[in-house]
Amino acid sequence: MKRKFGKIIMIGAIVTMMMQMIPLRANAAEETLTGKTANEITDMMGKGWNLGNTLDSTGGNKTDIYSHETAWGNPKITKELIDGVKAAGFKTIRIPITWADYIDKNNGYEIYPEYMARVKEVVDYAYEDGLFVIINVHHESWVNRKDIDTAYVETGKELVAVWKQISDTFADYDQHLIFEGMNEPRAQGTSYEWTGTNDCYDAVNYLDQLFVETVRGNGKGYNNERMLMVPGYAASSNPSVLKSIKLPELNGETASNLCVSVHCYSPYDFCLTDKQTTFDAKNSGDTADIKTLFNNLNSLFVSNGIPVVIGECGATNSGDNYSARQAWFAYMGKISTEYNIPTIVWDNGVNGTSGGECHYYFNRNTGEVYSQELVDAFIAGAIVAKAENVFMDFEPVNDGTHSTLPDPYELGFSTKLSTQMKINHTADVTMGFALKVDSDAPDYNALYDIGRYKGHTIRIGAWLYSEDAATVSIGINGENNTELANVVAGEEWSQVCFDVEVPEGGDCTLYLKGDAKFFVDDFSIEMDPTEPLSIINDGSSDGQTDEELISDDSANQTTSSAESVQNTEKSSFAIIAIIASLVAVVAVIVAVLVKKKKQ
Repeated sequence: MKRKFGKIIMIGAIVTMMMQMIPLRANAAEETLTGKTANEITDMMGKGWNLGNTLDSTGGNKTDIYSHETAWGNPKITKELIDGVKAAGFKTIRIPITWADYIDKNNGYEIYPEYMARVKEVVDYAYEDGLFVIINVHHESWVNRKDIDTAYVETGKELVAVWKQISDTFADYDQHLIFEGMNEPRAQGTSYEWTGTNDCYDAVNYLDQLFVETVRGNGKGYNNERMLMVPGYAASSNPSVLKSIKLPELNGETASNLCVSVHCYSPYDFCLTDKQTTFDAKNSGDTADIKTLFNNLNSLFVSNGIPVVIGECGATNSGDNYSARQAWFAYMGKISTEYNIPTIVWDNGVNGTSGGECHYYFNRNTGEVYSQELVDAFIAGAIVAKAENVFMDFEPVNDGTHSTLPDPYELGFSTKLSTQMKINHTADVTMGFALKVDSDAPDYNALYDIGRYKGHTIRIGAWLYSEDAATVSIGINGENNTELANVVAGEEWSQVCFDVEVPEGGDCTLYLKGDAKFFVDDFSIEMDPTEPLSIINDGSSDGQTDEELISDDSANQTTSSAESVQNTEKSSFAIIAIIASLVAVVAVIVAVLVKKKKQ
């Protein structure tokens, strides 16, 4: 008896060892989210991203579900893309879905099983990453009818049938999964498509009510407590539409765990057209519409305990107006955080610079973020400084046939600048290019924007030269102009290096101002330095030539290659160890079975 019991223990241990070697499927259900109110859920959602122009597209071959999601120019959705969205810092993904092409109207509005399976597969990508996931019905021709104000009963039958099937399929997904009844329900193709009428508002309220009744009436899984998003007409931010929203009721009371869904593309000319390419958070004309919307959302809903989610927002790329878009994202991120309203950026995968619909933030093929700076500004509600060195060497770039001068403006400098051949300050280089600061004004100025470093300590370095013994003052232009250093630049190159804490408020521009022509070389900024330095004027080489810089890069690459080899070796050893363990386990099992057979 003891011998058999020992064998059982041995086999159990072996099975346990083998189970531990098998990677388990990680998903949100490992930490089940349940029992939360809609307000508690929105507190956790943070900033989000839209998987736009993909599952919500129309067209394609109905026999090929992938041709549907690629019909508007985006590639097939991959797990790598969703993982990349999470890695960039987003906590929520909204997955717009158009079902119309895969609804069998002759068979009780049945959704094609293969399409439902594909939707489920994509939802799982995000759900298994522990993200909040929003799914909806999106570009539905049967919802956005011209006669929505009179055909809402007919529309409602299809809406109920669709949400019954969605509720069944996803019943066991916990509160990380959120249902949004409709996207922008409206009278498409009418003169009042985006403004609506009172009858249109009532029709949308009717459809919202059916949606909530259907999901709550499902009675399965987590559908009784799932957060449900309900839009007003066209999900509009128009005050009249917001005031018209009637929250669905159950048993004579407002249904639980509801959330109002709104979209925000304000100011319109900046966000969705090429008419306005600038945005200034200090300009009330640029921010007025946004402030009004958030004030309305707060007074109508948030302050009354009704959460709101801004399901779409964004600013189109118009002529590569990168800094203006960054300022808009920072402002939108900040104000939505202040009002505690989760906000989700629209991404349609269009990587262009004109046309009003260029919302591109991720490479859909690789999952790599297009601009972490824009994402960070949105998530943090501020333009985020990066802990990095900024080193600008004004040596010409020689491609083997001719030299190309660096463009100071592209490097971030402004105001009457050029480059000029001048004796370089490095020890073994006799000729080179330096930044010439020159103008027709009595003073000679160079300006460099350091706004991205607000609230951080930075180390500023530069080498100065002047044939006319220029007195160069260095300081910060902002709400309070501050002079940081005063240096006499002579015919020997001299280095200036100092630390400064960049103020939080107002404009923040570093200026170099001289009373005669002067030259700047090897300009550098280091954020959050650990060892403070004072001003240095030694008139000597900086000790690092271009050749040494190249040598350093080569050494870094060699180190990286060595580390790569080591990592590969470690991975190989790990794989060999696992295989050896499995072989040993199998050998033990065989030995046990052979021994048992002999007995």
